[in-house]
Amino acid sequence: MFTYAISSQKGGVGKTTTTVNLGAALARSGKRVLLLDMDPQGSLTAAVGASTYGLSMGDVLEQPDNTINAIAPCTGSMHVVWASPTLASVFQTLADMPSPAFRLTMALRTVHDCYDYALIDCPPALGHATANALTASNVVLVPLQCEYLSMRGLHDMKDITAIIRDTTNPGIRLRVLGTMFDKRTLHANSVLQEAHLDLPGLVYQTVIPRTVRLAEAPSTGKTIFEYAPESNGAYAYGMLAQEILREDGNHGTTARDSAGTEQLSSFALAA
Repeated sequence: MFTYAISSQKGGVGKTTTTVNLGAALARSGKRVLLLDMDPQGSLTAAVGASTYGLSMGDVLEQPDNTINAIAPCTGSMHVVWASPTLASVFQTLADMPSPAFRLTMALRTVHDCYDYALIDCPPALGHATANALTASNVVLVPLQCEYLSMRGLHDMKDITAIIRDTTNPGIRLRVLGTMFDKRTLHANSVLQEAHLDLPGLVYQTVIPRTVRLAEAPSTGKTIFEYAPESNGAYAYGMLAQEILREDGNHGTTARDSAGTEQLSSFALAA
């Protein structure tokens, strides 16, 4: 199973949109896809029309062996572990649990053979959510809104990924996805070009266009492929999935080892 953390330290850059629609595109390619909502605001949960009954992400972090019982079907032929505002209180107590940065790693190891891809929607904040997601992942995928301020968030994510690589997950790879791209503006093209120059080989060739269809789809509880299958947004996420499948075909993957180093930085243990 390949695990991707969709993460950025800037809000509103398309994290949830990418988690949902990349997952749906992978599912349309025949992959078994699990979505995980690590944000107490529950945007992913709402976007896929997930049931908010039964076990949730908070329960999974507290009892990783319960993961299989927290998984529910959702739109796009995917499965999801939903989140509620009570997840924030679980993060506050996580430091008192054994291996706090590895709770999600342990949970995903119990369902490793059940899925081909796990996609984690992260909140735009440092702390236990980000530490757990990046520790559990093969790849951190950073959506880069093609505007200047997003470049600052990208540099923050480079630093955070380096910390995770040095402490809890030495094999994590960084990838960048241009989002909300308007090819008509010089500014958007300039930002995307700067990203390619700063991170050669790490920015996906696919870019996600700025389109109202992607903004509308979550209100219906549908993926872009169900809501507007002929749209530019659906085409772009389909192309992204194919690019990722080609790249992952060159990488072997195993379950993340929860027995790895516990020499966590202050970032990883911050509330």
